[in-house]
Amino acid sequence: MIIANGTIQFKHKQVGGIDPLSGYPQVPAKVEWGEPIPCQWQQLGGNNLQLTNGERTSSASYSVLIEEMPMPSSQQVKLTDSLGQDLGEFSFKAPAEPLNAVCQIKILL
Repeated sequence: MIIANGTIQFKHKQVGGIDPLSGYPQVPAKVEWGEPIPCQWQQLGGNNLQLTNGERTSSASYSVLIEEMPMPSSQQVKLTDSLGQDLGEFSFKAPAEPLNAVCQIKILL
């Protein structure tokens, strides 16, 4: 059992169609977010002092626990806190790790 302090949503992409002559997509990919799944997240680290192209930016990494379920093929997620504020969109840093003893899945973002 997790103590939820937010939700996680998996990103799903659908390609509209491929041009048979060029092999490029005819329509931009359609992006949809899956249903919000209750999760327990913990910030592992962050950097609020970094510069990217001369602009101040911040980064953070998270450990997320969800109840055991079939994992979608997506490797990108959106994390939201319990107040509904977006923490950001992230890619997996490592494959999802099943925690069989507690029937949970650990995701590193």
